[in-house]
Amino acid sequence: MAVALAIFVSSAARVLPALLAIPVQQDLGWQTSDVVWPITLGIAVSAFASPLAAHGLVRWGVRSPLFTSLVLLAISLASTTRATSPWHLALAWGVGVGFSGSLGASILGAMVGSRGNAAHCGTRFGFMMSIQILGSIAGLLLASHMVDAPEWRIAFNAAAIVVLATAFVAFLLVPASRQGAEPHRSAFSPHALSCPEGRSWRFWALAAIFCICGASTSGLIDGQIGILCMSAGLSLSSSADVMSIVLLGGAIGSVASGYLADRYPARMLLAVYFVGRALVLLWLPFTGLSLVELARFGALFGLDAALTFPALVRLMSANLGSRDIGTAMGWMMAAHVAGATIASAGVGALGLAVYAVGFACVGLACLVATGLALLLKGASAREGLSG
Repeated sequence: MAVALAIFVSSAARVLPALLAIPVQQDLGWQTSDVVWPITLGIAVSAFASPLAAHGLVRWGVRSPLFTSLVLLAISLASTTRATSPWHLALAWGVGVGFSGSLGASILGAMVGSRGNAAHCGTRFGFMMSIQILGSIAGLLLASHMVDAPEWRIAFNAAAIVVLATAFVAFLLVPASRQGAEPHRSAFSPHALSCPEGRSWRFWALAAIFCICGASTSGLIDGQIGILCMSAGLSLSSSADVMSIVLLGGAIGSVASGYLADRYPARMLLAVYFVGRALVLLWLPFTGLSLVELARFGALFGLDAALTFPALVRLMSANLGSRDIGTAMGWMMAAHVAGATIASAGVGALGLAVYAVGFACVGLACLVATGLALLLKGASAREGLSG
C-alpha cells in the first residue's frame, strides 16, 4: 500500500510542469520555448536514468531508491517557485523531475508483476499503472483551478509538502529488503540480459517498439497536449479537462489490458493496439480542435495508449526471460523515454502550427511497431513469465 501511495502522489505531482507551464511562462514574461524545453529535458534525463533506477531496485530494494526519488521530486517542485530564468527550470524540471521520474510504475510494476502467480502478472502490472494514471488525474483536477500568478506557486509548494510527507511514510512502511542482487552481472549492459543465443535482435526490436510507444504517448501527448489545447483557444481548465479524459481512458485501459494480456496472445493484442493508435493520431489533424473533438480524441487515445504496457511486459518476458525483468524494463523505459524526447523535441522544433506533420509521422511509426510485434516470439496466456 505504501508503494501504491507513493506512485499515486508522485504521479499527481509530476503533471504540474506540463499543466502549469503556460501560467508560469506568462507570469514570468518568458517565451513558450523557455518552459517547453525544460519539460523535454526532463523526459531525456528520465530515459538515461531508467537503467540506473532499475539497478538501484535490484541492489538496494524498493525503500531507499523510492525515498530518494520522492525527496528529489519535492525539492524540484519547491525550487520551481524560486525560478528567475529558464535555466532554473531546466534544473528543477529537467534534472530534478527527470531523475525522480525514472522510478515509476513501469519499473516497479514489472518487478512486482513478475513475482508470484505468472498467470496474473498482466493484471498486477495493469493495476500499478492504473494507480499512476489516477494520480495524474488527481493532480490535473487540483492544479487546474490554480491559474493565477500567485496560485501556481501555491500549487508547487503544496505538492512539494505532500510529496515530502509521502517520502517519509514510504520510508517507514516499505520493508528495507534487497531484491537479490547478482554482483557478477552488470545491470547497465543490455548484453547482461538473459537473451537466447543469436537472438539479440529481439532486444533491439523490443527497444524499437518501446521507443515508438514513448514517442506516441509521453512525447506527443503527455508533453504537448496541454500546450496544443491552449494554443487552440481552450482555457486552462478546459485543457485540464481534456488531459483528465486522456488519463481516465488510460486508467480504464490499464486494468482492461492487464486482464486481456493474461488471456490472449500479447503480440496479437499489440498489433491491434498500435493500429488503433495510428488511426487515432492520423485522424486528429482533420478535426477542428474544438473542446468536443479534443475530448473525443482524448478518450480514444487514452484508452489505447494505456492498453499496450501489460502486453509489452509479457512479450518482453517471453523474448528476454523473466530472470532480469527489472533490468530489462530499465533499458526498455530508457528507449521509451528516448522516443518521447525525440517526439517532444520534434514537435517543438516544427511548432504547433504544423503539428499535423508530427502526428502523422508518429502515426506511421505505430504501424512499424505493429510489424515488429508480430515478428517476435509470442507470449500466450498460459506461458506466464517463465523465461
